[in-house]
Amino acid sequence: GGRLAPRHTRRHPSMSVLPPIIDSLPEAESPDGDVLSEPFLATCRLVLPVFDRLGVAFAPAKSDVSGNIERLAKRTGAHPKLFDICLEEVSAGTQASNSGCCKGLLWLKRFLEFTMALLRALEEEPRTRAMKDCATDAYARCLKPYHGWISTSAFSVVMSFPPSRRDFVNSLGGEGAYGDIGRLTAGFSPVLAKIHQFLVDNGLDDPTKV
Repeated sequence: GGRLAPRHTRRHPSMSVLPPIIDSLPEAESPDGDVLSEPFLATCRLVLPVFDRLGVAFAPAKSDVSGNIERLAKRTGAHPKLFDICLEEVSAGTQASNSGCCKGLLWLKRFLEFTMALLRALEEEPRTRAMKDCATDAYARCLKPYHGWISTSAFSVVMSFPPSRRDFVNSLGGEGAYGDIGRLTAGFSPVLAKIHQFLVDNGLDDPTKV
């Protein structure tokens, strides 16, 4: 085996979790603007390590996102276009099922919106806001409206113990991560907006609290 690198070696930028997500985004849509099932879900899987960087308290959120990705992944063979997975449920009248793909996509979108809102808040100048404030604001906007009392209580505990801003940004690749965050949120947000509009247009944006 090779010699171990000295412990003070700086994290190599290629180890950052954000560039692979950014690089994958153009593949997530067809030239015609369709969201493509497998490439989009592959991009979503690349977001999962961001939850790891948020700390062990976010493990249930990561598990939720991962479960929804895999639920949709089971249908990609039959449906190369993401929205067709949901439209199949709509035509079968099963779109309201809590274990279905329509709900899976809805909650996947909401957690991704939360993640992008949190990253956007961190990136905003002057970049001094506490991580906890950024997370709480993102939660209030993206998830809290759809969470009942128990879910809200659980999430408030999770957000009581986030990593510090510095530790989190360092875990994403250091100061250079701010540029990556800007590129990521700029690239991901239009895809999420397209998914949101599809859900709204098809009566799938279920406001029921969980």
